[in-house]
Amino acid sequence: MSDQFASNSFYAPGAVYSKKEHCTLLRNPHIARNEEIQLSVYPEDELRDTFFGHLTDVVMVDARMLAAERLGGADYDGDLVRTIADPILNACVRRNYTYNKYDPEINLTNNANLPFLMIPSLASPKQNPNDWVARFTTVKNTFSARIGQICNAALDRSVIAYNEKTDPKLRKKFKEETEVLAILSGLEIDAAKTGIRPDLSDYLDRKIQRTPFLKYKTMVEQAGERREWYEDTHRQKLDRFFAGTDWERVDSPVERLPLLARRLQQETKKPQTERAADSELFTFAREQNWKAKLNRRTLERVEALLTDYEACLKRIRSCRSPAKENKRKADIERVLYRRGQEESYDTDELYALFQTLDPEHLSRLRSAIREENWHLMRDKEREAFLVRWLPGADFAAWYDLLADFRSYGFRVLADVVGDVDDANNGADRKQLHRIGDSAEFASMMQAYIEHPRAKYYRDAVAKECRELLKDIVRLSQSVPYIVALGKRDLLWELVPEQIERNVVEVEKDA
Repeated sequence: MSDQFASNSFYAPGAVYSKKEHCTLLRNPHIARNEEIQLSVYPEDELRDTFFGHLTDVVMVDARMLAAERLGGADYDGDLVRTIADPILNACVRRNYTYNKYDPEINLTNNANLPFLMIPSLASPKQNPNDWVARFTTVKNTFSARIGQICNAALDRSVIAYNEKTDPKLRKKFKEETEVLAILSGLEIDAAKTGIRPDLSDYLDRKIQRTPFLKYKTMVEQAGERREWYEDTHRQKLDRFFAGTDWERVDSPVERLPLLARRLQQETKKPQTERAADSELFTFAREQNWKAKLNRRTLERVEALLTDYEACLKRIRSCRSPAKENKRKADIERVLYRRGQEESYDTDELYALFQTLDPEHLSRLRSAIREENWHLMRDKEREAFLVRWLPGADFAAWYDLLADFRSYGFRVLADVVGDVDDANNGADRKQLHRIGDSAEFASMMQAYIEHPRAKYYRDAVAKECRELLKDIVRLSQSVPYIVALGKRDLLWELVPEQIERNVVEVEKDA
């Protein structure tokens, strides 16, 4: 083991990089090109691996080399860097070097790298400890960081600075501003220790054209957030973004990434897998007219049992899932918002009033709304309809709202009636045992009701279905019947021990 690291290498315990490849190290946050370097992977060293091999996410360099300075003024107190071995990115970074193709290792030394970008050290000012304003300002500067704003401003400028199709003078101007912002970002980070915040007014207050990439990035990050009912959907925002951007005039590779990502998504087809034929999997299916040899009566009984089995599981899933209450309520609030009446009416009070109606009367009212074309009625017809179906002073106070068809207001009555009627019917749908269930269905449902809570409910239902299957056909002979019905996916739930003796054996290549 040598006493020192090579000046053009880095050592990362546990890394899986090839010892012959170069890696790019990027400082985080990465703003300017002066915050990236390329180093080779340190060769294998048994002694160092013995003592440091248990470490992860650590990069070691020679103490005498200028890696920190070459990363835009980083230091050795735990700064975050990213190591990348991608050949495309490495080729892009290599364009910034005065590259010697005859001796590539020389390009990675200190003397052949980019100019340094030093972060100046600022001394903390001495303040009067009894001055509460100064104390408050120091605390504020410690916790109020503007790193995100600096990075966004730098990206807007770097898109222009590093675009080869931009005017050279403009490129030089924004390149210098990008490097200044890299320095300011270091000062902003150090403000937590020094209490001194750099002046960013020349860069944050002066607006330049924002890159479409940042707009796209913001929309993608907000895709999973819950939106208000009156806001556009994520898809609508993306469609408007792409339609409102003149992509013929966008020449920066970074700015064209959203367009390329959208085209890739549109052109990439979902993989379609073909279901293997029964003859490829089962020995009995290779016989000619094997389905015709099965007992017709037994096949019908097995089909009825499997149908009940799947229906039983479906009902259980439906009863176990929580019911969505008042799913049309947002539509009513949208109508009120469009008409400026969101403060005049309480939708919760409206729902509470309709919940007092008899369930059968409510169901008939729902049918009447559809059959009598409530949405096409004139003013007098609406009032007569409401008086006929919703008499009483309590409902009369809501006639003006229900009969107001502005901004799709005809949907208010149908929405509230539909939600309350669905809630009434949902209580009936939550019943596990119902009139008309077959004896086999009831037996499997009872097995679910009585199964221990620590046991998976499908296992309990499958066990009972298996016992019922025994009464129809011997389990050793049941596989052809299940496969003939197109239910071979149920084999693993009902008769897994019978599968091996029926499948086709495939010889492995020697």
